[in-house]
Amino acid sequence: MLHVPRLPPVLRVPRVLPVPRVLRSLRTSAVFVVLGFSCTPLATKQGSPAVGSALPAFDLVQPALFGAPGAQPTAWADFDGDGDLDLFVGFRGRPNRLYRNDAGTFTDVAASAGVADSIETRAAAWGDFDADGLVDLYVGFTPASPVPNKLYRNQGRGRFVDVAAAVGVADKGTTRQPAFVDFDRDGDLDLFVAFRDRPNALYRQDAGRFTDVAPQLGIADPRKTVGVAWFDWQQDGDLDAFVANQDGDANGFFVQANGRFTDMADALGLSARGRGAAEGSVGTAVTDYDNDGDLDLYVANYGPDWLLRNDGDRFTNVAAAVGLALDDHSVSAAWGDLDHDGWPDLYVVNFLGTERDTRDHLFLQRQGRFEDATPTVMIRDGGSHGINAVDVDRDGDLDLLVANNHATGTHHLFRNTMAAARARQSIAVTVLDANGRATQAGSEVRVFRAGTRDLLGTRLVDTGGGYDSQGVTPVHVATGAADRVDIEVTYLTSAGRSLVRVADVRVSGFTDRSVVVRAQAR
Repeated sequence: MLHVPRLPPVLRVPRVLPVPRVLRSLRTSAVFVVLGFSCTPLATKQGSPAVGSALPAFDLVQPALFGAPGAQPTAWADFDGDGDLDLFVGFRGRPNRLYRNDAGTFTDVAASAGVADSIETRAAAWGDFDADGLVDLYVGFTPASPVPNKLYRNQGRGRFVDVAAAVGVADKGTTRQPAFVDFDRDGDLDLFVAFRDRPNALYRQDAGRFTDVAPQLGIADPRKTVGVAWFDWQQDGDLDAFVANQDGDANGFFVQANGRFTDMADALGLSARGRGAAEGSVGTAVTDYDNDGDLDLYVANYGPDWLLRNDGDRFTNVAAAVGLALDDHSVSAAWGDLDHDGWPDLYVVNFLGTERDTRDHLFLQRQGRFEDATPTVMIRDGGSHGINAVDVDRDGDLDLLVANNHATGTHHLFRNTMAAARARQSIAVTVLDANGRATQAGSEVRVFRAGTRDLLGTRLVDTGGGYDSQGVTPVHVATGAADRVDIEVTYLTSAGRSLVRVADVRVSGFTDRSVVVRAQAR
């Protein structure tokens, strides 16, 4: 068995910013006035948002279509603007696929869309880089590729064209996690790309052109990077990046201040420096697992996995205490409240090159403790790389997509069969900029019981995960018996953390669509 050195029980660094921890340095929207910020985490309350809990059950969706082997990154977005989430899947051993979703029925349109590359694809990210209202697609290959990585601009009407060379991102390398993020808060999307065989790149966008500024900003990590998680750990308005490195390399945690990055992984105890060459960190997944209002980090490792609880000025590895310290070969993970009991659950994908179905784990959370409740169908047809939790059929509950890159694997889509009444006890929130564009990766969404500070959930607008992929999807929060909620979205703007509040939203009015929240114009 491979081992990663365990983190000390408490990882301390000097306090960076004063309390209160949640929403420090907040600028309140001029339209929605919020007097202060406080919340009552449901972990301190009796019970949870949903009454009772049941083991989730799943059905396969179009198993013949999703039965092709060799799948690796999987990324969801509504590329055609019809309200349904569509799916891009990168493969080895066959052309990539783009599944158009038409009211729950999927069709592969990659060839007609112009994105059916037959080169081994290891990374994929959706993002509206040109802010035209159509999500674009970045695709990363291996060094053996005869062509550089591609950036497909969405032309509309189901067609894409590669503009990577024209805009300055046509680089080659062993590509892993890409992420469209506005790291400099200037209003346009930049692009981070992790490489396993060369320093990582941070392409700053300036009026439609990209320049790699990673070396001068201190984030050109030369180690073997596989996964990255971007989130505002310090809550100072800047995105920070945890970098998961493999083959015995130490991890990095690049904290941003004044436009530059400093690696604080050693100071925070997150580097795992000195581990063996067969050990390493792989995938990352971010959510507020304990419902206390800040974002926590799960790291899938070759060796014991980590659950890093965010304690404001430090992280505490609580994986062993809560039942998540798998000592395995974990590759990727995805959070989602799959049973609507008010607590985020976790699906962990494992991989061994000699096995088709290395045992995956679906961990259901029971108010701070996790129990393995993996359905038999997922043990039989598990993943090895990709994993996503999204509401594919817009019925209110989260479905699962797993990708297995074994020569006889699958990339099955599992539909959650939760009872309809319980499935509708949830809210989906789509976060857009002031112009209605999907350019706000890294924003934070908090949902409260209406008229109270009872926190139902905190979620991050996707900045990457699920194995080297990034989607453009709504965030999902179970609401339990609360039919009315208040929604607060924290944007990271040039003026710092800015809050938009939408009060008294009727949950039952959004049973098959998301609440759209826009930033306020400056």
